Amino acid sequence: MDSIKLIKYNHAVRRGYLKKLAELPWTEIVKDRGASFPSIRDIFLHAVNAEDLLVNHVAQGKQVESPPKNYSEFVDMHQIEARVNEVEEKVDAYLKTLTQQELERKVPMPWKKSLLLKVNDVLITLALEDTYHMGELNALMWQSDIEPPWLSLAAFIEQNP
Repeated sequence: MDSIKLIKYNHAVRRGYLKKLAELPWTEIVKDRGASFPSIRDIFLHAVNAEDLLVNHVAQGKQVESPPKNYSEFVDMHQIEARVNEVEEKVDAYLKTLTQQELERKVPMPWKKSLLLKVNDVLITLALEDTYHMGELNALMWQSDIEPPWLSLAAFIEQNP
C-alpha cells in the first residue's frame, strides 16, 4: 500500500461522511460531545484542515497558512462540502505530480522545524490522523444510534485497483 493510495482512500471515506452528515439534523452535527474537538463538525473540519496544512503547504514547501479554525463560521453542510472540495482539489492535483524523488524529499514540520520527514511519511502521517478522527466520528455516531458510513480499505482497493 502506498501513501498516495491511502490519501485517495481517505478522500473516499470522507465523501461517505459528507453524504451521511447531510442526512442528519444540523443539531446533531454541531452538538457538543466532549471529544477531541467539541462537535462532529469540528472534528471533521479539523481533519480537513490537517490535510490542507500537511499536503498543500508542508509537503509542498509552501508558506504555512493558518486554516480556518473558527469552525462555528461553518453553518451548514454546503459550506463544509465547499471546504472539502477546495482542499481535496489542491491535494489531488499535487498527488498527480508526485515522483519517487519527490516522495523522498524531506520537509520540516511546522511544530518542530528540526523534525524533517520525507514527503511520503507526511502523507502517511496524514492518513493516520484522518483514520484516528474518522474512528472518533464513528464512536460518536454510534453513541447517538447513527450508523456511520463504512468503506473498508480492502473494498476500496478492490474498487480502485
